[in-house]
Amino acid sequence: MDHVLRILTLGAAVAVSSPAAAQSINQFVGFGDSTIDSGWYRNNKPNGVPFAGGGPDFNNAFPTAVAEGAGRATSSPGLMSSELLAGFFGTTARPANDPLGGTNYATSGARNKDPNNPGDGLFTQAKPTATQVDNYLLANGGVANPNALYLISSGGNNVAFAIDKLASDPGYVIKAAKDQVDTIVRLQAAGARYIIVPNLPQSFGNGDAPGLRKIYNDELWNGLAKAGVNFIPADFNGLRKEIVAKQAAFGFEFVDIGLNGEHTACKPVVDAAALLCSTSQSNLVVPNADQTRLFADQEGHLATKGQKIWADYMYSLVIAPSEISLLAENPVKSRAATIDLIMNQIPISQRTRGPLGFNVWASGDVSRLQIDRPVGFVGESATPTQVTAGIDTMTSGGILLGMAVSAGTKKAKFSQGGSFTQDEFAVSGYTAATLGPIWANMIGTFGALHYDVNRVVPLGPVLEQNNTTTNGTNMSFSVRTGYNAVLGPLTHGPVVGLTLQSVHIDGFTESGNVTSLAFGEQYRHSSLGVLGYQASFDFGRFQPFAKVLWNHEFVSNDRLVTTSLTSTVAPSYSSLPAVDLGKDWASATAGVSVGLAKGVTGLVSFTGQLGQDKVTTYGGQVGLNVAF
Repeated sequence: MDHVLRILTLGAAVAVSSPAAAQSINQFVGFGDSTIDSGWYRNNKPNGVPFAGGGPDFNNAFPTAVAEGAGRATSSPGLMSSELLAGFFGTTARPANDPLGGTNYATSGARNKDPNNPGDGLFTQAKPTATQVDNYLLANGGVANPNALYLISSGGNNVAFAIDKLASDPGYVIKAAKDQVDTIVRLQAAGARYIIVPNLPQSFGNGDAPGLRKIYNDELWNGLAKAGVNFIPADFNGLRKEIVAKQAAFGFEFVDIGLNGEHTACKPVVDAAALLCSTSQSNLVVPNADQTRLFADQEGHLATKGQKIWADYMYSLVIAPSEISLLAENPVKSRAATIDLIMNQIPISQRTRGPLGFNVWASGDVSRLQIDRPVGFVGESATPTQVTAGIDTMTSGGILLGMAVSAGTKKAKFSQGGSFTQDEFAVSGYTAATLGPIWANMIGTFGALHYDVNRVVPLGPVLEQNNTTTNGTNMSFSVRTGYNAVLGPLTHGPVVGLTLQSVHIDGFTESGNVTSLAFGEQYRHSSLGVLGYQASFDFGRFQPFAKVLWNHEFVSNDRLVTTSLTSTVAPSYSSLPAVDLGKDWASATAGVSVGLAKGVTGLVSFTGQLGQDKVTTYGGQVGLNVAF
């Protein structure tokens, strides 16, 4: 009874549910330094030639390097991680000063808030990250695109400045982190929702660098969490440790810089050599060095393969919550098949009774489910199967009472790679009654769910396997009623109904590697209304039937999946919404029941669905009903 009350309470609540959050990313916006700069200085031409404001040797070499295809902080023409990440979602990361227009405001050499002056040892033309955000908001009327993916990557130059100019002053590093917190808070207040904030590689470096990076990382992420910023923490430090631990698998000859930069991909012409490095002009120390060496130069800029691995990692963090949300979406579709199995058996039991007044029956269902992915996100394909067996009896007042048990399984393949298996065991109670031409059917079901999950994350050439198991429950209550008009062998009439459903999936933690995540528990509520028409024909032994329904989902699926890193201590995030499927669709069923012998009836039916955004599903049922 408690379960029924819970579901009925849900039905009352869904009428005031808030509108669903759209699951889409339609723009990339970048802020920061050379870690994501996609070529700002190529277009920065105060004197008619590309200029960054470095040392004399760099300034002399830069225009020629740009003309030869360089200008990014990597082994060009290989793309920056920012460009690759944007491309996953069908967008671009062109520099904001690109003549064609762009949204990447990052400038190599930038600090968080402080401008660079001559003698600072950093590019004087760099725009601080805080200024970049100001310029973006100014260009957009003070409003941040709520459906953009924001990447804010800086702080390394602040740590370097503290070491080189301030005797490794930790106070300056703490202030730099606080400045970055203030900038990101301002960006979120303007409307930004999807914000990636990487850490610095605190496990690497010499002297005071590791310690100061740790201070910066702790102050930045903890400060953002205290300020209530819902951001995606990207563990660059953990990813680098993973690459070092699996060097051979990633195909790297060298994963360090070397004592004097001898392990980097680009020829060490001057500092920040990556900005001058063009593979097409033979700037590599050896052929294919951009694929066999992690770093491009002594400043720690990633070469081509390293950029790809880093982009793959960040992408996996963005899409993981939506991907895992599919676990709670599938039982909603599976339960629809269970309800149809029972609904199709009820008319047979009502018209065919044996001497003892009992009917036993069994039905099997095989269907096909395809959930298409929005641009950049993850879909699935599966072939669900289930078997349901039931027993019912008729009271003296003509009310049908019955119960059924169901066992179903499906292995769904993620479009990103990997899969999950969903097993469900359910128990149902059902009743049906007729009063003249009016009829009503009700079904209540409780199911236990079990999942085996393998989420695969490509990191460049390596496929990271993330495995886990978890459990859940699925409760539903369905009622349908209608009017039967009889015209000779034809019985037909309208049908209306409502199915309330509550799915709960336990939280779980994946095991395996740097891409493994922990996910909080999920709740997926559904209130599905149906309105349609049905007809059946009585041809004696054969009883063909058909129905057409319009389905509407009243619940706004604006739920979020809380996600946490397992590679390091970091705040959880739940910024991106769960998969959001269409709210309206049509379904049609056609079938026939056949009298096979006295008291024995067979059933065959086919159901297809049409018009639901992102969903394709269809299937068939075969059943047998015996009256005794």
